[in-house]
Amino acid sequence: MLAVIKEKAGQGITVKKIPIPKPKKGEVLVKVIYGSICGTDIGIYDWTPWVAGHLKPPIVIGHEVLGKVIEINDSSVIAIPTPRREKQSQGHKNEIATSPSAPRNDIRVGDLVSSETHIFCGTCYQCKIGNYHVCENVAFYGYGGNGGFAEYATVNIRTTWKNDLRISKEAMVVQEPLGNSVHVITKAHVSGKRVLIVGLGATGLCAAAVAVAYGAREVVAIDPNEYRRNLMQKFEKNVTVQVTLNKDEYNYFVAVCEMSGVAAGFQTCLDAVRIAGKIVVLGIPKQPVPVDVGQYIINKELSIQGIFGRRIWETWYQTQELLTSGKIDLTKLITHTFPLAKFEEAMAIMKKGECGKILLKIG
Repeated sequence: MLAVIKEKAGQGITVKKIPIPKPKKGEVLVKVIYGSICGTDIGIYDWTPWVAGHLKPPIVIGHEVLGKVIEINDSSVIAIPTPRREKQSQGHKNEIATSPSAPRNDIRVGDLVSSETHIFCGTCYQCKIGNYHVCENVAFYGYGGNGGFAEYATVNIRTTWKNDLRISKEAMVVQEPLGNSVHVITKAHVSGKRVLIVGLGATGLCAAAVAVAYGAREVVAIDPNEYRRNLMQKFEKNVTVQVTLNKDEYNYFVAVCEMSGVAAGFQTCLDAVRIAGKIVVLGIPKQPVPVDVGQYIINKELSIQGIFGRRIWETWYQTQELLTSGKIDLTKLITHTFPLAKFEEAMAIMKKGECGKILLKIG
């Protein structure tokens, strides 16, 4: 089968034929239909410090995938969280929590599935209290082991998400980054508030749209990239889009979401948030970011929340509700589609920043 491989540390990637994998106990084998390129895939290509600390080549890369289940290896012995609906909170009608791990055997051959990137152990302290996404022994799909940019892929059944067939296949493959944004906005508690989104990569674009869907009073999004600003206006019209902030907009926003991973973007968040406001951070900086703790964190009495992926499976259900209700149309973010063999061409466009989501049509 054809696959996208990170063969060794350093710049670059390889597209070549390798054997079709066999699912280990507790895994499913899928025929991959679509992959979606993520900003972290650029980091893998360029071998950034964060990637160097998490990825172990040689591996098949790719964590945003959609596939059809063709084989299941002993799923009955695997325990995964069984979601339950709980009382509405923070004005979100789709707020959902997860119960402790319990047997779930609803994945069947023929199902269309996606993968949660964070593969949890189920036994550590964080897993026992329901924080599966920050498992102390977490492994990463497409980082610590083979991912899904291939014609066939294996997925740990613990982290296999069965898709709702009301959602288009193109949107199914982009749920994982939308989930990041849903987690950000949920933690920002945006209902009735002035919200700033810093950075309009895919997760920033989604965060702005989710903030509107979750009842923010006003949403402003900034990015120096004209292409992304224009895409934001097409994706969600109820967002004010700017290159940057004016000085009179400092100390104005109650909730600020850092989605860029750029030091200057984080500084903008510190300036923009009002006293006793909240900053929620998803963007991963390539280098350490200096902060004047006294001037900002203490004097402003700020709350700063880091976000590491999605809550399992709470965020996935919230994401599903946004898509099935029509509140968000992810297909508006898809700007390019390439066959798997042309991964290098797709990556070149990603690195220019003049795109929304780029899909790899595989099967």
